[in-house]
Amino acid sequence: MDNNKTFYTSEVMTGAPAVFKTDTQRLIYESLDRAGIDYTRIESDPGISMDDCLNIDRAFGIDTVKTILLTNRQKNKFWLYVTHARKPFITKEFGASLQIPRVSFADEELMLAILGTAHGAATPFGLLRDEASEVTFVMDRDVAARDKIVLTDGDPCGFIAISNADLFRLLGKSPVLIENPAEIIMP
Repeated sequence: MDNNKTFYTSEVMTGAPAVFKTDTQRLIYESLDRAGIDYTRIESDPGISMDDCLNIDRAFGIDTVKTILLTNRQKNKFWLYVTHARKPFITKEFGASLQIPRVSFADEELMLAILGTAHGAATPFGLLRDEASEVTFVMDRDVAARDKIVLTDGDPCGFIAISNADLFRLLGKSPVLIENPAEIIMP
């Protein structure tokens, strides 16, 4: 990103966008509205880096989270992990927390097939898709304890602030909770 360019974030809004960029994004907003769940949202430049996340945090007044789709070596088991945006992810610690063998990041082809999102847009809302029915939902214990979190809406330029209680209700499941012992990296 050009250091002279200001990172764009819209005003905080309610309601779905006028145009959906993907089928997964449509599913997310239709599911939220059908369930009568309150949320706010913003549109922004792509939120990829830690600096980008800080701009999104400021727009909402809430910390964003990072969502990672992981797979085993055979690519037949999957974990969707929600953690701090500014904590390092260490695969060895993740695997040890769940007592599972080595995991790696799912490639973009798998993300599109399972969550319906590209890299930079992974979201727990992707678990609403039938293709994600076998994915294990995992979250840091302290992230799960927050009142609200900020997630992508299936697009790296769209973010939703939602209560964890409403997120879990919408998904119909609570996550497996683990501890992430890593230190938060301050920008």
